[in-house]
Amino acid sequence: MKDDVKRKVEAIDLKIDELEKQRKELLAELGEGSLSWGMMIMGAFGALLTGLGVIALFAANWDAFGRESRAVIACLPVVMCGMTAVWAYAKRMTTRLLWEPLGIFWCLSLAAAVCLIDHTYGVGGSTPEQILQIALLMLPVIWLTRSAVMTALWPLIAIAWTITSRTAGVEASADFTGKSIALLALSLPAFIAFHRSRPQMSAFASVQVAMGFVYSLGLGTILLVSVPSLFKDFTAVIYVFWLCAALVAGAGCAFSLPTWGGIGAIVAVVAIFPVPFFQLGATYAVALAIAVGIIMHGVRTLQLGFANLGAVGLLWLVLVKFFASGAPFVLKGIVLVTAGVLLTAFNIMFVRQCKESRALT
Repeated sequence: MKDDVKRKVEAIDLKIDELEKQRKELLAELGEGSLSWGMMIMGAFGALLTGLGVIALFAANWDAFGRESRAVIACLPVVMCGMTAVWAYAKRMTTRLLWEPLGIFWCLSLAAAVCLIDHTYGVGGSTPEQILQIALLMLPVIWLTRSAVMTALWPLIAIAWTITSRTAGVEASADFTGKSIALLALSLPAFIAFHRSRPQMSAFASVQVAMGFVYSLGLGTILLVSVPSLFKDFTAVIYVFWLCAALVAGAGCAFSLPTWGGIGAIVAVVAIFPVPFFQLGATYAVALAIAVGIIMHGVRTLQLGFANLGAVGLLWLVLVKFFASGAPFVLKGIVLVTAGVLLTAFNIMFVRQCKESRALT
């Protein structure tokens, strides 16, 4: 009997020790995340300034070096960053205070190396080709370092490639559109790798918001630039951004990215704003349906932000058309005041409903 009791006590002691160890690890992780976020931002900013300073220093004295020296100088920062990454991995260092600035400086070094070597040897090709080289070289660095800043900024390089390619005379075609979208999609593995690195909530939320806007607005820009026929009808431009907003919101629901739903709603409502000035028919009806749908989603999920976004879109559609009519100015003023009172009352009732629902749960 006593032996059984001793074994149970020993098992409990082992569980206590294991839980205590986990508790210390979690507290250490929490302490580092909450304490170092500001330091991490300054470290990233410091890496950016350092990288730009080094580039400016060498660029100012570039003609003083020979061709071989220029190649060595251009590649030296890239090699040093790689050696630092190998050393950090060997030491099993996971702190963002190291990897975030390293990722930024490494990417800047790669971009500078490509530009400087092209300036020296003339092997980089056209501007779109240089941008593509830089983008592809940066991807492994971003995957390796999980840099939040570079993860959020890299899709802009893909968008820049599409714009510069069209400016350089590349013909619009289905093949070019596919290549542009595929290049933008190459940023997804970096975002997934960043997500799997278990960043602190503030960093993850910031990157998630940035990527949501970049994907919705960037994809729309790529479609409009690579398919110029869409510009012939302004209605098509509105539908393109509604489609991109829907894709981002749907991806947010499918992959548990909560901020993407709100970003999709924001982009959709912003695309509503020109509708009263250009369309009265089917597009206007679709805009009304989108605004009402956002309101209903906000009411159903008890999210005031969605409800207010939809309400702003709905009021805009109604009021712009009303104020463009020949109604007396006094009546327009009364309608405007009424709209403000209704919006305020809607918010008050919504907040009360949320409190009642939480009290019941």
